[in-house]
Amino acid sequence: MVTKHVGKMALSLAVVAAFMSLAGQPVSAQSRVNTDKVSRNNGAGFWENSRASRNIQHARDYSRSIQQYSTQVPTLNPVVTQAESQMLGQQIQGIQREMSVVREQNASNPKVVEQVKGIETKLQQATSTQKMLHEECCKDSPDGKVCGDMAAKIASTLDQVAKDHAKLLQVMGQQDAAYNHEHNAIKPPVKAGQ
Repeated sequence: MVTKHVGKMALSLAVVAAFMSLAGQPVSAQSRVNTDKVSRNNGAGFWENSRASRNIQHARDYSRSIQQYSTQVPTLNPVVTQAESQMLGQQIQGIQREMSVVREQNASNPKVVEQVKGIETKLQQATSTQKMLHEECCKDSPDGKVCGDMAAKIASTLDQVAKDHAKLLQVMGQQDAAYNHEHNAIKPPVKAGQ
């Protein structure tokens, strides 16, 4: 009976020891990755830039989808237009939040601050247009041409934001933070012989 307890306790200790040794490995690997990033660009703003990059792409997708829907459907469904324009607004707000953090974290770097301020100015323009778009989308019978024109204007502004953000990533040495549709898409497994 005592040997049963000793055996279980030994097994438990072995499991805990194995778990602890495995748990320690990612931490040390993570610290090596962070050390490389810190030496390259101090790491400030990496995750914020990564999230901003995704939000920029998603906002561009929403604005283009609204534009297509508004110009291709004879009668707009206000439920659809309201929801889509609201999501567009949330994506733009997300970009603004991330850029604010990047600006604050890099306040001592005038090149970064200048780049971020340029992006923020364009985002303010996109926000103003998105608010007008959302008002139109909330009407009982939204005007497809008006919605399409505003969505196109937002898409154009967001295209400029994407270019400016790519330049910002270069200035900060954080090109790895850029969101890439093809790279991040789920790809089907390759079959043997292909």
